[in-house]
Formats: sequence, C-alpha cells, structure tokens
Amino acid sequence: MTPKLSRPSDLVYGIVKRRLILNERTPETVLTELGLAREIGCSQGPIREALLHLQEDGLVVRSGRRTIVTRLTAEEADEMLALRRRIETRGALKAALNADGSALDDLHGILAAMKEAATEGDEYRVIEADKDFHLALFRLSGLDALGQILARCIMHSNRYKLWAPEHRRPLIETARRHDVLFERLAAGDGSGLAKALGGHIDTIVIQGGDEVAA
Repeated sequence: MTPKLSRPSDLVYGIVKRRLILNERTPETVLTELGLAREIGCSQGPIREALLHLQEDGLVVRSGRRTIVTRLTAEEADEMLALRRRIETRGALKAALNADGSALDDLHGILAAMKEAATEGDEYRVIEADKDFHLALFRLSGLDALGQILARCIMHSNRYKLWAPEHRRPLIETARRHDVLFERLAAGDGSGLAKALGGHIDTIVIQGGDEVAA
C-alpha cells in the first residue's frame, strides 16, 4: 500500500503529484516555489524538497528557480509499456511460487480499496491502488532491483492515458479487470498469471494517438 505521508514535504509532494498525474498542471507549465507555497499554504522549504522528489520521478525538470512540468511523448509511453510488460510477465512465474496467505491477503485488500475508489468515482485513488497492486504482486518475484523501474513505468503510463481530454477510463471495469490476476496468483498458476498480465498491459496501447483503457 502507499505509505502514510507525514513530513510537510511529503504532504506537498502528494498534493502536487496528484495535480500532475490528473493533468491539472499540463506539460510545459512553469511552477514556482513561491507560487506553490501560496497555493498550498506552506513555506518554500517543503515545496523545494517536494519538487526535488518530483524531479526524481521524472514529473518535472528544475532549472534555477523555475520548475517545468515534463511531457511524455507517444514513443516514450510506448517504450515504457513494452518495458513494463517484459518486467511484469517475467516476474509472474516467481511471484506465483512465492505467494503465501499473507501476501494474498494484502493484495485482496488493495483490490478491495481499488473497487471502493472506483465505486466512488475517485480516479486518482484507483490509479494509486492499481500501482500498489502491480508493485505488491511484482515484489513477490524477488526481483527487487527492477521494482523502481517498474514503479516509474506504471506512473508515467497512467499519467499519459489521462492526457487525452476525451479519454475517461471505466473505473469499475478497470478495478474488476484485476480479479483474474489475483485468481491466477492465488491458484499458483505462474504461466496463466504471465499470460493474464500480458493481456492486461496490452490493453494500454497508443496507436495513432488513440488509447484503450486498461
């Protein structure tokens, strides 16, 4: 699950990240520490720390006192999806071998939270739960060095999907589509899980500017 935020910079990071993921701050928008401090109601110190974290995520680029929201091209998004598919499907066999009752309980809880968010129409919470689900599943593979790479791929592919103004994901369907992944994992079916993950990720396809929701 997403860790509880506590420090002021963590709280600011969560606020600004949400705005960027949901496209409330569009690519190439200039952000300033002073402007964000006034909007959020805090000093510039936490803003500065949060922007550094967001730069590490690849969501912004800092240049002096200016911070610019990054743009992800269709080609970059396509490459991230291909990399994500390769990482997740290769981890599926090991994940199925390592899934115990505790891990399944954790994943079931994340899935329940995702469905609750979907029912309430909270797209950002669905996105965060989706990320948590896939990362928790992948951690069972033991391929820890690839975890941060996968997290970044998931974050940016989700962000890219929301850039099309006409595109809104069917949230309930999105949440329910994770059921088969959970079922294959619980059954210890690594090959079935790999196939299901491949199909799941393949439904996020950018071709000629069109997108299909996952």
